[in-house]
Amino acid sequence: MLDLLQSFRGRRAPTPAGTEINGDPTRTFDAILRAAAAEGASDVHFEPKEDGLVVRFRLDGEMHGHLRLPVAQREALLARGKIFGGMDITEKRLPQDGRAMLRERGRRFHLRLSTLPTVHGESLVIRLLDQTMPGQNFSQLGFAPAQADALRAALAGPAGLVYLTGPTGSGKTTSLHAALHAFDHEGRVIHTLEDPVEYEFAGIRQTEIREKIGLTFAASLRALLRQNPDVLLVGETRDAETAQLAIRAALTGHLVLSTLHTNDALAAIPRLRDLGVESFLLAASLRLVAAQRLVRRLCAECKKQHPDNARLRETHRIPDAQFCRPVGCPACRARGFQGRLAIHEVIPAEKFLPLIAANAPQDELVALREREGVATLWQHGLVAAAQGLTTIEQVARVL
Repeated sequence: MLDLLQSFRGRRAPTPAGTEINGDPTRTFDAILRAAAAEGASDVHFEPKEDGLVVRFRLDGEMHGHLRLPVAQREALLARGKIFGGMDITEKRLPQDGRAMLRERGRRFHLRLSTLPTVHGESLVIRLLDQTMPGQNFSQLGFAPAQADALRAALAGPAGLVYLTGPTGSGKTTSLHAALHAFDHEGRVIHTLEDPVEYEFAGIRQTEIREKIGLTFAASLRALLRQNPDVLLVGETRDAETAQLAIRAALTGHLVLSTLHTNDALAAIPRLRDLGVESFLLAASLRLVAAQRLVRRLCAECKKQHPDNARLRETHRIPDAQFCRPVGCPACRARGFQGRLAIHEVIPAEKFLPLIAANAPQDELVALREREGVATLWQHGLVAAAQGLTTIEQVARVL
């Protein structure tokens, strides 16, 4: 009879190694988080379904299934997650945000938790922020030597604007915080405005934006200019008022670092014009614009030379290129990729300032970039692919 009853039950999905499933929501939740940290996941998704709860990890920018739990454990596990993040477990009708901390194998993670009601219960997403990431130098973050030198030169000045562009999740915050590490924290006053604060530093004042209570980027930046700062990091230039205040800060002796959502570095200039910044003011304050993307890094243990390497060399005119392809092995958990690599476009503004002041269209800016031989995102990505660090398909996927 027992065998007959068991035959009516659905088979339980295999449990990944390191994830303990014993019905205790606290232990299960803790095991999932530690597995995510061990595998290098940037996000953990708890997705409620009609018949249970699906747990997926975002690894190197792509989603991978990790675990499926029965419906009987769904609510208890989600409640445990809300308690862990300091949220109200009785409120299931409205979205909530929370935060927590995790220590795993000598590393410290800040966790950002978010819930959202769905038809089968609350969806819970947790972002893991490795606090060791911003400690890397520019070369470790993928900047070419000439790009790193240009960035250091822009940061060495006493005042001006430095803009880093790219889509959400392209590593802009990590790069900007790595730049903050290059400053003399004792000799300069450094203040950041962020939404949210992802990486915490002892020698820097950090303010978290809270738009619900009126603490916007513009309101915070206006107040910050009365705090006698030397270096300001504005997490995102979202509106015309923030853009105008950033320009004002740069023109009054402050070094301002910020981000924009544009397709490439030069697109930041027309974007700022659209936000109401006058061309002559932009030319007077801009020091550098840059763009970046994240591509998946080939596993060094199992990558193989691309079968069409000779053809790719000829097509892209790189005679000594070593284009590779993913294979998969235990080291990369059969994915063929391990970690991510940043590709960059870094443009010092000096030679572009006359065109910017003359309100030249973007086509003229692009033409000057080509004459100056500045490497674009595609060209930098192609060099990385030719070195066997990633694949051409991965570069094309993010551009």
